[in-house]
Parts: sequence; structure tokens; C-alpha cells
Amino acid sequence: SVTSNWIRFVSLFWLTGITMRNPFLRKPIGSLSCTSSSSDTGGEEGIARHMTLRDLVFLGLGGTIGSGIFVLSGQIARNQAGAATPICFLISGVCAVLSGCCYAELSANIPASGSAYTFVYASCGEYFAVLAAACLTLEYLVSGSAVARNWGDKVLDWLTVEMEAGDWAEALLAPFGRNGFNPLAGILSAATLWLLYSGVKESKKTTNIVTVAKVGVVCFMIVGGFALFDGQNLSPYVGPKGFSGVLQGATTSFFGYLGYDEVCCVAGEAIDPTKNVPKAVMMTIMGAAVLYFFASTALTGMQPFDQIDENSGFPGAFHYNGATISAQIAAIGELSTLPLVVLVSLLAQPRVFYMMALDGLLPPVFKEVEGRTEEEPEGNLRKGIMICGVAMTVIATFVPFTILGDMISAGVLVSFSLTDSSLLFFRRRSSENGLGWLWSLKHLVTAINILSFVCGLSVTHFGSSWFGVIMSLGCFGGVCKMTHMIDVRCPEVESHDSSGSELFRTPYLPYLPCTAIFVNWYLVAQLEMGVLLLLLVYFGVVTIFYFTYSIKHSVGNNIGWRGESGEGGGRGGEMEMSDKRGLLNSSGGSDMSDDFGVGFDDDEIEGLSGVSVGGGEDKGVAVIKGGG
Repeated sequence: SVTSNWIRFVSLFWLTGITMRNPFLRKPIGSLSCTSSSSDTGGEEGIARHMTLRDLVFLGLGGTIGSGIFVLSGQIARNQAGAATPICFLISGVCAVLSGCCYAELSANIPASGSAYTFVYASCGEYFAVLAAACLTLEYLVSGSAVARNWGDKVLDWLTVEMEAGDWAEALLAPFGRNGFNPLAGILSAATLWLLYSGVKESKKTTNIVTVAKVGVVCFMIVGGFALFDGQNLSPYVGPKGFSGVLQGATTSFFGYLGYDEVCCVAGEAIDPTKNVPKAVMMTIMGAAVLYFFASTALTGMQPFDQIDENSGFPGAFHYNGATISAQIAAIGELSTLPLVVLVSLLAQPRVFYMMALDGLLPPVFKEVEGRTEEEPEGNLRKGIMICGVAMTVIATFVPFTILGDMISAGVLVSFSLTDSSLLFFRRRSSENGLGWLWSLKHLVTAINILSFVCGLSVTHFGSSWFGVIMSLGCFGGVCKMTHMIDVRCPEVESHDSSGSELFRTPYLPYLPCTAIFVNWYLVAQLEMGVLLLLLVYFGVVTIFYFTYSIKHSVGNNIGWRGESGEGGGRGGEMEMSDKRGLLNSSGGSDMSDDFGVGFDDDEIEGLSGVSVGGGEDKGVAVIKGGG
């Protein structure tokens, strides 16, 4: 109606101003300057392809394996699931595979650096891509700082307990208490910064070597644990909380799988990314699941679960059985390999900022590539690494992590949900049979995300009341209904790949990604309200930055992207698309005309490289004048 179109126009005008910039602009897939060839120079601007499948798997395992075995297994066994801890890791592993399949398919079709940021930009829009990048910053830079600080605390525990160093260690390394100044965390972060700044080859070799050492330490603990295995320690099998404790343990153990998406952050530097990146993602998840299952089984078999040390599970279990040397090896192995998580986090973060800077959403300093030599032709993001590294060092040294730990987990799960939603937009399109504006694909996907979160809140905070039961059942039924409507009302699009090669495709679409969305939001709802409010404040700050800086300098909103005919953001090589993925269609329409009920005249559209507005030999390049 005229009224609804007027309301939508006013909303657009209020958000973007008179310049008509569009915060929901989608980046055409063809404009991503990343090819799927196996060439060593086929990557993004200034960065060559140099990472093999082995390098990607080592990067994924190095960033994923860590706290799940060294910390979480003991905490879950002691406080939640008891000897059933391996079941928790199996359940959470299945949940990780759900989102992992979505990452695998998107990385095969969009083999560019940036992970969730790139996927969301191509499918959901620019503003949501910036939110996804903010979530990745929590996962990489902030969580890397948290791991560095945790490592500093573990070193201090090792000195004071294992080595019996005395009070001097506490006074020197924690002069203001454990929640104050932490010099060891700062030293580790600074060392990681120096290593990455020195060059890509050095950091890649270090990552591969330390990953092998870390897996070796875990295998040693597994073998040693089974050698000391006592079946009587498995009785009772389930902890005092019963089955609910197993589900709580599965929620906690899910965070042990975080990190596999870091493989997608370096897709622009991978050789043959359309094949190797999806393989590396799935191999990382499967490898982590196998190690987590056997390690937690060995731990619960070594010692009664109610006596397991929460913070130092395996060293404590070896001490319990009198294996002092094994306990020392486990403790030293943990301290020497845990810093790899910090290295991988700092390696991934500048890649996200690099992609954002290429799109104009961050200052140009983040896209500068330096250090190119004959020995190392791939170059290095030295300025981006320096800025991110200094920030990580300051946070790790001075900021105590109390509530931020859960905030990191919430941010990661939000980025997972955005990626899962991106796959739905990537594979499905809105129906053209006149179901109405409210039943378009974007509104169905939005409803699934909202109802999943509300359902989780209802179960978590009001599950014991009739109101909570009715709300949770109603929301769950709504999620099922919306998912079914996507299946029967939103047809699947043609393959995005024009090379004829077989790329990874997520099975059981749309049910698998919708299930992943539901699981992710359910886990977010398990967190305390203070954490959720802090996350909203963080997103508010990011939103202010986007509308005050990013949208004004956005490449897509000001000059447009260059896309080749045949790969310019549309499906099947066409710029005119039923699901509005491209910037403009060949007849001069735009995303905004369909989304907000407003159109643009031909004199407001400028062709690049001799491209005419109404179509022509090359339909792939057209822009909206951004006015700034």
C-alpha cells in the first residue's frame, strides 16, 4: 500500500540520510577479487596464495585445541556431567558440525579472506557484515588476550605449586593480585606480535611445529590416561545433576570447538581454496572431536570425577595416581603449547580488518601490505598486525576477564548464526507466487533467529512456569513452521559455480542451517542477562562507528564494485536477480527499490568503464552515486 511504502521510505531516509546510502547493500560475489585457482598469485590484492591443505589444518587445530582439553574437561566432569563428560563433547561436536557445514559451503563458493564478515556481506548486507566483523574481533583479538592472561595465571600456578617458588613469584608476577596487572600475559602477547611482524613464513612454520607438539602432548595424556584407567571411577556414570548436567556440560564444551572458522579467515591465502578450505574446516572439527572424546574419557577414568582438579585436570589426575613425571610433562606441555592459540588469533584478526579496509569500512592503514621480498613474495600486513598486536598486549596485561569471557562466547555464537543465515540467502530465494512482502525469505530467516532466541530465554529463565512452557513451545513451533515454509515456498537457486567442478554442498537444506541457528541462539540464551546487556552496548558502539565513519567511506555505497559479466554478484552470471543479491540489475533497479519501495532514475546511476545504464555488452559494472 501507499502508506507502507511511505513508512519504508521514511525509514530508509532516516537511516541513510539524503545521500541515499544503503546499510543493507550486498556485495556482489563476482566482485570478490579472489579466484579459486591453485595459482600462487591468485589471492587478494598484494597477498599471494601460499597455504596448503596441511597448513590450513594445522592452523585450524592449533586455534581450536586447547582449553577444551586443558581446562573444560576437568570443569565439566567436576561440576556438571561427571563421567559422562565424553557424551557432552559428542553432543557439542554434532552442534559444531552443523555450523561447520555452512562455513564449508560458503568458503567453497566465496574463497576470500574474512570468514563470517565476507559471507555476511555477500548475503545479508553491509551493516550486518560489520556486526559480524565485531563478533570476530571478540573471537580473535579479545579472546586471544584472554588466553594470554590465562596462560600467565597458569605459569604463576606452576611456579608456586609445582616448582614451590614461594611468595616472591606472586609478588613479582602478580603485584596487584590475579585480577590486576599481569606482566606474563603482556610478554606473551608482545612475543606473538614480534613473531607475526617478522614474516608470514616464520609464523606459519611456528604454527605447524607447535600444533604437532600440542597434538603430541594430548596424545601422551590420552595414552597415559588409559594406562592408568580404572573402570570403578566411572561409577556413577552421570554426575549429581543427572541428564540436565549432561546438557549443561554440552553447552560448556561447545566453546572448546571455537576456532575452526579461523581457517576461513585466511582463505585468500590458500592454494586451491574452493577444495582445501572446506576440507580443512571439516577435518579441524572432526580431529578436535576425536581428541576431546578420548581425552575426556581418559581423564574421567583416571580419577573419580568429584576429585578432579577444575583448573589442572590431567596434571592433577596423574598426581592422584602417583605418576609425578607424567604430571610434569602434562603441565609443561600445556604451558608450552597454549600460546599457539594467541598466535593464531593474532594471525586471523588483521585479515578481517584487511578485508574491511578494502571495502572502505576501516581506515586504509589496515590494507597496506609490506615486507615483500624475493624470499617472501606474499608480503605481510605489518601495520595491521602492529595495531592489533598492541591492542591485544594492552588488554591482556591490564584488563581482568570476569564477565568478558561469556561475552566472547556470545559474540562468537552470534557470528555463527549470521553465517548460517547467510547460507540460506545463498541457496534460496523468495518465492514469486505472490505470498506477500511479510513472507519473503529475509523475513522468514529473521523470524527464525528471533524466535530461537526467545525460546532459549523462555526455557532458561521461565522454564518452570506455565508462561515459560507456553512461550517456549510456541516459539519452537514457530521456528519449525518458518523452516518448513522456507523449504516449500522458497525455491533453491542454481549453482553459483560456473566451472563445472563439484563443490561442497550442505545437506538437508534448510533444516540443517536452521537447526544450527536454533542451537546457537539457545546457547546464547544460557548466558547471564548482564552479559547480554554488555553485548548490546558493544553492538551499539559498533553501530555508531558504522554510521559515522564506515558508511561514508564504503566502496559499495560511494563508487561501487567492479564485477565481471558472468560473475558479477548475480546467480548464473546475471545481474538481474530475483533475490536482490547484486548492487543493480541490468534495467536500472536496485536493492533499495525492492526492499524499501523507492526507485532511482537513470540520471542517478553512473556506469563505469563505458557501461550503459539500460544494459549493454557489459552489464557487470554499475554504481549508485553515494554523494560523498
